[in-house]
Amino acid sequence: MPSLILKKTWKIKPSGFSVKNEKNFSLHGSFDESLISTLTSSLVNLKLTHNANPLRFILDDAGHYKADLNHDFQKYHEEDAIVMIMDVLEIYGWKFVHQYDQELSSEKMNGSSYTKRELFLFQKEN
Repeated sequence: MPSLILKKTWKIKPSGFSVKNEKNFSLHGSFDESLISTLTSSLVNLKLTHNANPLRFILDDAGHYKADLNHDFQKYHEEDAIVMIMDVLEIYGWKFVHQYDQELSSEKMNGSSYTKRELFLFQKEN
C-alpha cells in the first residue's frame, strides 16, 4: 500500500545573541503533480493576517516538495495549513494513519542546533 509523509520540521540554531529559527513542511512519497497543484491553489486561498507569507510547495534539491513558513504564518496560520493539507490529501484518496514526533540535537565547536520533526503518515486507499 503506497504511503506518503507530511513532515513539519523546526530547526533552531543559536548564534551569539541571536537565534536562527527555520520551519517548513515537506512531502515525501509517490504522488502526482496534480496533488501539488491542488495543494498550492488551496493554500493560496487561506486568508492571511499580519505579515504571513503564502505557503507554496516547491521542489527542492533533494527531490521533495517543501514549503517554508515565515514567523507570522507559523504563529497565526500553521494549524489552518495542516487542516487544509489533510483535507486535500483525503480528497486525493490518502487516509491519515499516524502522527509521531522526533527530536534531535547536536553540539559542535561552531554552535549547537536543535531539530524537532512532526511526521504525519498517510496511506493510499484502494
